[in-house]
Amino acid sequence: MSRLLCLFGVASDLVNQLAHPLIFPSFVLVFMGIDAIQGAPLSVRSWGFYAGGLYAYNIIQCPMETIHGRQSAMHNVAAGGILGYVGVSRGRLGVPFVSPYILYGMRYPGLVGAAVYGAIAGGMATLGGKPW
Repeated sequence: MSRLLCLFGVASDLVNQLAHPLIFPSFVLVFMGIDAIQGAPLSVRSWGFYAGGLYAYNIIQCPMETIHGRQSAMHNVAAGGILGYVGVSRGRLGVPFVSPYILYGMRYPGLVGAAVYGAIAGGMATLGGKPW
């Protein structure tokens, strides 16, 4: 019986964590503001791209925290790396701090995207106080 309650508790916690990111749409507005400052037109498509990306980031990260029972910056690194790899290899994301001429001259630019976006996510998690 206690094992069933443990599994139900994990499932309940997971549902709460997956619904939690819906409360913070302000980060989407920050990214759209950066786009507007750079001269890009504001659109529903860009809002959906940023909102979907942040939600996907949380969907990837939260089950890792639920399974391990604690928060860790490594979860953020893994989530950022996965999304960076997918986004760069599909041509939807650029890679900050890396010249496009160098990046797309490489055989696997998605791996560079995974490393850079994973490092950014890990750095932000560390600044937020998450332990490694």
